[in-house]
Amino acid sequence: MQLRDFDINLLVIMEAIWTNRNVSLAARSLNLAQSTVSAALNRLRQSLNDEVFIWSGNIMSPTPLAEQVMPDVISILNGTRLLLDKSEGKLASVERRLAIATADYVTALLGADLITIAQKEAPNLSFDFVDMKPQAINRSTRPDVDLFIIPEAALRVGGLRKASLYSDTYVCIGASDNDTLHEGMNWDDFLNLPHVGYSAFPRVIFNHESMMWDDLGAEANYRLTMANYLTFPRIVANSKAVAIIPKRLAMMLTGQWNLKYIIPPLPVPDLHIVAYWKPAPMQDPALNWLIDAVKRITSDWVV
Repeated sequence: MQLRDFDINLLVIMEAIWTNRNVSLAARSLNLAQSTVSAALNRLRQSLNDEVFIWSGNIMSPTPLAEQVMPDVISILNGTRLLLDKSEGKLASVERRLAIATADYVTALLGADLITIAQKEAPNLSFDFVDMKPQAINRSTRPDVDLFIIPEAALRVGGLRKASLYSDTYVCIGASDNDTLHEGMNWDDFLNLPHVGYSAFPRVIFNHESMMWDDLGAEANYRLTMANYLTFPRIVANSKAVAIIPKRLAMMLTGQWNLKYIIPPLPVPDLHIVAYWKPAPMQDPALNWLIDAVKRITSDWVV
């Protein structure tokens, strides 16, 4: 096939399916009919002589060829977007969905401010927040994620750019009337409390505080674990359980729930939250704006 015979709009369809892993969701993100996207996928398959995406359960998985060429597709589309943006001379003209991988509570802390700033400065940008879990770390260079917001050193950062955002630490939350949780309590009493903890794996405790406490020979009484910090306050506020969470989240939650928090009697690690992104071969105005916006939002986050 000659270049003049190839429709670059098929690459837009490919990007949308890659990001959403679903034809219907891809069509919705592009404001197109599902039949239009399905027809374009068939044309793409014919053009590349490859299935490109195949059904795997309830998602569409990329073929080896799609995995191989997707970074080049993203580069081509970013270059084209930059060209169009330069012709308009304004960020407001850029239409883009940006994917941000982070923890659920960071989405809660950032989301409202990000929407507010974008409405004023980049009204055609929209955002997809996705969970950043340990099992996804080895896929850190996936081109369908534009920005990672995670603790420093939690990601293999070879080839990625980095910007420091803010510092945090961990505290322990409990119901306001839970007298078993109090400042100055000893290690044993604290560890024996029923704990709700973060862990991305079933039957395995995998979090920052447990790794530090393991080195001290200390083990908490974990009665329930999950990979969603934002579920903790409902459970803790209505039980005698306690939970370790980032202090900035605790400061927000205590005003919304019947909660209090203390500094744990055992040492907890500091949190240095950073942004990572894959450098594009050409300038990406939308991504540059996103990074700057996140920096501005977090610039005065002090705990």
